[in-house]
Amino acid sequence: MAPAPSCSRPTGPGGRARTTEREGSTLNLGAHALYRGGPGGRVLADLGIVPSGSPPPLARYRGSRDGELHQLPTGPASLLRTTLLGTRSKVRLARLLSGLPRMDPAALAGTSVRGWLDGLDLRPDAESVVLALLRLGTYCPDVDSFGADAAMTQLQSAASGGVLYLHGGWSQLTDALGAASEVRPSSPVRAIEPAAGRFEVRTDDGPIVAGQVVVAAGLPAAARALLPEPPEWADLGAPVTAVCLDLGVRRVPSPGYVLGIDAPLYATTQGPPARQAPEGQAVVGVLRYGARSAELDRPELDAQRRLCGVADDDVVFERFLASMTVAGSFPRAEAGGMRGRPMTADTGTPGIHLAGDWVGPHGLLADGALASGQDAGRRALRALEQTGRTV
Repeated sequence: MAPAPSCSRPTGPGGRARTTEREGSTLNLGAHALYRGGPGGRVLADLGIVPSGSPPPLARYRGSRDGELHQLPTGPASLLRTTLLGTRSKVRLARLLSGLPRMDPAALAGTSVRGWLDGLDLRPDAESVVLALLRLGTYCPDVDSFGADAAMTQLQSAASGGVLYLHGGWSQLTDALGAASEVRPSSPVRAIEPAAGRFEVRTDDGPIVAGQVVVAAGLPAAARALLPEPPEWADLGAPVTAVCLDLGVRRVPSPGYVLGIDAPLYATTQGPPARQAPEGQAVVGVLRYGARSAELDRPELDAQRRLCGVADDDVVFERFLASMTVAGSFPRAEAGGMRGRPMTADTGTPGIHLAGDWVGPHGLLADGALASGQDAGRRALRALEQTGRTV
């Protein structure tokens, strides 16, 4: 019997990067991977934080179409062997992937993923593979609105450095970042008000006075509600969502990695390779890109779970997140793609800065959050230095 649907509204330190322990296993909130070649990795390096983890085994990746498994093309050898594509499609896809590092994402600003793909003249089987890889990297299935510049940048990042599954989950990053900060996990912020050349941050535990403020409230609407003046950025649309099934499994499944080609589904064994489960066991994440309803989505997740090699009696425990917020919004082509997102200074009030996975011209998901957070923090520090203040 499936557990009751639940939604994820993380409130503790780390937000959507929090982890939980269950029966000797470590669970992230859904499947998480850190892009080694992305802006987030550079921010962590600047802070002296070296993530510890392992890359997923790409040779085990499969693509599912019509309920059948095929080798997923993740490199030249697997592209040659896969039965997902015909010969002509393999040639065209190889040409696209080989030229990817030399492409300029900025040239696609204002173009949607759909518009970009229409200009590539790919055959339907090759286009379906490209779309599946884009969903894998961006979590967003809305090809008609998603900015092609952001999608291309994410493909380039994945190709250049790959990803890491982190040992012990993402708590290693939140712990390292939190160690350099004073964190008050149960003190909700209600408002930010100018006060004699500074700002008074009103919390349930009393006011905090600061010379500069960085607002990292998660969703755009939450950030807007805290700002003393209305910002100039317009409605950024609905957040990116996913349905997640996190599993503790009594054996390591095979193949363990299945990406939906004809449906927005993905199943991945995160531990191993990451150290997240007891010896001989595994932590598996199954997700659907774009939440609809538990009644529609849960059967699809169970079917994808079985395709990746997890039988019903393999499951030790499970956690079903019926609607998980993945990102506050996504770069929309009609707004200019990455350059059309709110910048860190776009708060309507000098001295207040923005940070989030929907802020700034660099990076999606955790990359965007880290890059905008670094930029906002540096802006705040420069302003404090100019006024001779320390807080």
